[in-house]
Amino acid sequence: MPYRVFKTRLFNVQLGRAIVVSLLCIILGYTVTFWQAVSNTTQQARTRLQQVQQKVDQTLDSAQQVAMTLTEEFGKPCYAVEPLLRMLLTVSPDVHSINLVHGDNIYCSSLYGPVKAHTTFDNYTKGQLVLIRGYEGQPILPLIIYRVVVGNNSIVVKLFGEHLLSELDVLSGGASMSLVVGRQRWQAHKTPTDQDFPLETPGYLESASSNYPFRIITKLSPADYMDSIWRFSKVSLIAWSLLSLLAGVWVFRRNGWINSPTTELRRALDQREFVPYLQPVVSGEDTHWTGCEVLMRWQHPLEGVIPPDRFIPLAEDSGLIIPMTQDLMKQVAEQFAPQAHQLPREFHFAFNISAHHCKDFSLLEDCQTFIHAFRHNPVKLVLELTERELLVANEVTDKLFAELHKLGVLIALDDFGTGNSSLKYLQDFSIDVLKIDRSFVSMIGTGAFSAHIVDNIIDLANRFGLKLVAEGVEYEVQSAYLRARNVTFLQGYLYGRPMPMAEFISKIPG
Repeated sequence: MPYRVFKTRLFNVQLGRAIVVSLLCIILGYTVTFWQAVSNTTQQARTRLQQVQQKVDQTLDSAQQVAMTLTEEFGKPCYAVEPLLRMLLTVSPDVHSINLVHGDNIYCSSLYGPVKAHTTFDNYTKGQLVLIRGYEGQPILPLIIYRVVVGNNSIVVKLFGEHLLSELDVLSGGASMSLVVGRQRWQAHKTPTDQDFPLETPGYLESASSNYPFRIITKLSPADYMDSIWRFSKVSLIAWSLLSLLAGVWVFRRNGWINSPTTELRRALDQREFVPYLQPVVSGEDTHWTGCEVLMRWQHPLEGVIPPDRFIPLAEDSGLIIPMTQDLMKQVAEQFAPQAHQLPREFHFAFNISAHHCKDFSLLEDCQTFIHAFRHNPVKLVLELTERELLVANEVTDKLFAELHKLGVLIALDDFGTGNSSLKYLQDFSIDVLKIDRSFVSMIGTGAFSAHIVDNIIDLANRFGLKLVAEGVEYEVQSAYLRARNVTFLQGYLYGRPMPMAEFISKIPG
């Protein structure tokens, strides 16, 4: 049923809005949660980087203190300095060994005493720091070598790398952090490598020392972020999901009240979404345009053009059909009154009128207003009585129809022959025009029994002295049949489909 289709469409719109709100809510909530999680994870990683960097700084500070203790020992024989070197090893657990170097020659070592060995500092970062992968006898144990330059002399302090890396692993909180000196990169429990992360690597973070030429770097992967979200934000995700569901339910119920069919019709009326579509009516004598039927269409902002059978029954049930028809008449008058001189002589506008509209004299006022708008170039006004609601003859309708006839308004009986009240309307009301329903016109030329009903309606109209309008004329054979029987007016796709007012005006014959 059309009304059910209309309600289904409204339900779909209502449900669609609820889903959109829920999705927006959950997208917003998840976005905020993810952003907070990413921000917190990144901040925690930066904090750990700084802690690790500070720990390495402290270790190198200790190495620097060891070196500074020896700056006054240059020039002395190695045997005189060796006890001090061994004592410094004892009090400095991070220190593996200490070498005194003159130029490029090692001449005193805490491990071997006086030595003569050549060395180079070309691979030291800023001549100060270098990482090596091991030393004699223990190739898998890394060393951090720190150098202090004193004139042409150097103090080289070698530190146990595995001790520092173990401490860094604890401070990192399980994150994958690396100590980088130049292009050398060390990571706990992994073989030292010369491969570094490119700066543009997604998730790349670093904390560089301001005192020594090293950096602590890490790379946060999507898995790190997701793990953080699940560990610390799963309650927020659940809460946002529930909130989104509640918001969707609230919007659905709210729209169920706001966008009830009647309320939606009222909103559309306020927004003037009910617009006139005009279908030409031609003369049965020479098929020139003599008028039009004004049909109502709903120009819905989401659904597009909605045909009348989907909303007119509801409009009649709710009583909104009266203001809707009044606005339709106003729109036609506003558009055509200034251009009425372009219309053919005795051009008529036919409006469908419900039984509700005939229960008081507001209809008379509406017709007076419409006719007055064309006072400089008069037109005919036709009211077509529809049979969707039964119109009961009484004192009010008798007087109303009498006053309408005084105005020159013609009363037409729409879809004649399809309703139970058609003949009674002819008896009770002063009818001027009969409209032959399209279901009968479509049978012309088919040999069907219904085609003979057309002849009977034509004969009945002639007996009562009524004008005739044949609806649904689509083929020349139908037109010829009706014109041969002197049907007054013809209407149908053969002469034009219902069209917006602007298009109708552009097609009016000159």
